[in-house]
Amino acid sequence: MSLHASELLEQFILEARECLEQIGQRLLDVEKDPTRTELLNDLFRQVHTLKGNCGLFEFKALETVVHAGEDLLDRVRNGTLGYGPALADALLEAMDFAGEMIDAIAKDGVLSADADGRAAPLAIALRRHLQAGEAAPDLTAASATPAADAPLPAWAEALGAAWLRDGLTAVRYQPEAECFFKGEDPWYMACQVPGLQHLVVLARQPWPEPSDLDCYRCNLELVMVSDAPRAYLEEHFRYVPEQIELASLRPPRPAAPVAPAAAGAAPASPVAAAAAVADDAVGQLVQQRLQRVWAEQRALLARPSLAAGTVAAARRTFENLLGVLRDSGAAATARASLDALPPGAAPLAAWAQRHDPAQAVGEAGGEPLSAGATVAAPEPRRGAAPAAGPAAPVHDEAAGGQKVLRVAQDKIDRLMDLIGEMVVAKNALPYLANRAETVFNQRELAREIKTQYSVINRIAEDMQHAIMQVRMLPVGTVFQRFGRLVRDISKKLGKEVQLVIEGEDTEADKNVIESLADPLIHILRNSLDHGLELPDVRVAAGKPRVGTLRVAARQEGDRVILDISDDGAGIDTTRVRAKAVERGLIPADRADTLTEHEAVQLVFLPGFSTAETISDLSGRGVGMDVVRSAVERVNGAVELSSTLGQGTQIRLALPLSMAVTNVMMIETAGRRFGVPMDLIVETVRVPAEDIHHFKSAQTVVLRGRIVPLRALNELLTLDVPPRLNADREHAVLVVRLGNETIGLLVDDFHGTSDIILKPLEGVLQGITGFAGTALMGDGSVLMILNPKELL
Repeated sequence: MSLHASELLEQFILEARECLEQIGQRLLDVEKDPTRTELLNDLFRQVHTLKGNCGLFEFKALETVVHAGEDLLDRVRNGTLGYGPALADALLEAMDFAGEMIDAIAKDGVLSADADGRAAPLAIALRRHLQAGEAAPDLTAASATPAADAPLPAWAEALGAAWLRDGLTAVRYQPEAECFFKGEDPWYMACQVPGLQHLVVLARQPWPEPSDLDCYRCNLELVMVSDAPRAYLEEHFRYVPEQIELASLRPPRPAAPVAPAAAGAAPASPVAAAAAVADDAVGQLVQQRLQRVWAEQRALLARPSLAAGTVAAARRTFENLLGVLRDSGAAATARASLDALPPGAAPLAAWAQRHDPAQAVGEAGGEPLSAGATVAAPEPRRGAAPAAGPAAPVHDEAAGGQKVLRVAQDKIDRLMDLIGEMVVAKNALPYLANRAETVFNQRELAREIKTQYSVINRIAEDMQHAIMQVRMLPVGTVFQRFGRLVRDISKKLGKEVQLVIEGEDTEADKNVIESLADPLIHILRNSLDHGLELPDVRVAAGKPRVGTLRVAARQEGDRVILDISDDGAGIDTTRVRAKAVERGLIPADRADTLTEHEAVQLVFLPGFSTAETISDLSGRGVGMDVVRSAVERVNGAVELSSTLGQGTQIRLALPLSMAVTNVMMIETAGRRFGVPMDLIVETVRVPAEDIHHFKSAQTVVLRGRIVPLRALNELLTLDVPPRLNADREHAVLVVRLGNETIGLLVDDFHGTSDIILKPLEGVLQGITGFAGTALMGDGSVLMILNPKELL
């Protein structure tokens, strides 16, 4: 496979996976509310795009299944087929198959060997739903036929008097600019129109200079006349319904005269030329269409949080509308004021309101366009972008947009590695300054090195922050898969569950996001299996029949907080105690002394499970301990609370980033170690006489609370007693582990440093009590402690 073909295939895989994610979410959304036309249209477009992309690479098995799903959705969208759970199951199964095939293509470059054998039954099963819906009435037949007195659009009137007669239908086909990349052939589709009588080929935008022509972008507008029934035409264009307009032709009717066109203006296309000399009704129709398009653009600009590319497209649309006006005064004034506008949606919206053709009187600073304007050719603008079609990946900066560049993930990871090396190199400067002053007695040189260190440190921190922003992803990328998971499991268990997701726009580092997937799935499965009750049980308990499972995300400082809660039965602590004793996880006498909160925490013990039978959902003793381990592996924390009969809440606190870790360096038994700063509460020096001894245990009272003490030398099996300083004080590092506070007796503190944490590998990989290693600025290796494992 050539390099170019390989790049195209990688692009196909990336776009196919994005389509499948959107399709899966839209299928669930439509199942909740099948009446929302915008959801159905968006779903159909995504499936249509996926089918077209499959056709480009001749993945026939995949295209067959997706094509059948597209036909189903087309019938649903037209109102001839109802959308229900059975249809949703069939479509979701088809998309699962598509996902498996995309994975196979990503792995081997081709479809799996059993693709054809699996595709055929799936496609047949999908088309059975089509047969079941054939007897349904055509709900669109009446609505699709225009009223007898409805005015013809200007493009249909402009075909000329010879075609304005009863029994004919005009078709306006405007292919997408990127249609070639979706396997579409607009010319072939136009030539195959049933009952084709007349065909006019136009340019949607003025053709650019040959040097600027992009042969891969479609710039055609095809206007046709057919004597076939309207239903046949709709069937022919069923895959691109948003790209066509139909109008039933009829003889022209007399209308009031319109203002004459300005002298010297010549139309630039057959349709524009015909419109310029058509009867009086044509001018009115053109003005009505202009007003409608203008109003649509104003409504678009009123939406909140518009993307820069959308604003740029609206601006180009207004420019094109001004180009078809012959009113030199109002149009010239409007064009001049548009060119002078600053970038942004707000100024453009205000300008559009001042110059709205539908207004009777303009506002200050502007004048409404004349209602008697007639059609003229738009002035060609070299390099002008089309007003319609999908937005390009790179937006127009001149129109106030920003450039968007898609970058491979491994390149961003490489940048993070480089910034890590820069952090290590930066940390070497203080050591050089110290050697210059103490060894070589060069105080001025040491001062200059420290000054440069401050500058380099600021630049390195800014670079680190900028790269971190690139790596940040919304947690919604993980939340997207929950809708399908909850739907399938609740259906299997016979439960009715409503999933509520909040704060999906909260951002965190991509590595943190990826680490969330498995823990959150474990939590959701537990809530569905053990927490939420069956509908009849909930009703008997005075609860709504449908249970609520809520996932909420927010940012607090440098942490991402995730709350997963349900309104189910809660945790029965009596049963939890009994199961823990039965499985030998804790002694019976210890279980009896636990508080309610402590008893709830027993579910985190390895091997704990309250399930009576083993199933694919629970009973294997692997669950909440996996959650805690995964979260703590990324320096996060888990909190669990539950109220019997009311529900359970789990809170995950995770760092925003895992790239650079801030540690405090400590010394004990002549060796230096690092401790992550997010675990440290405080550092204090405690007089030896203030430490209380109870048998082998030691405690100290700090700020009114009792803090247990442990010697770090003892935890590391170093046979050296803790060292006192000259004032007979112990250095105590106070750390927080979960809800407990513990003091570590060390020899001394040595400040903080940013490090790149490297995991232990090779023969050191199995050592507990250490989170990893870090290379320091002086070339030494610092061992980073994991107090949770040590204690």
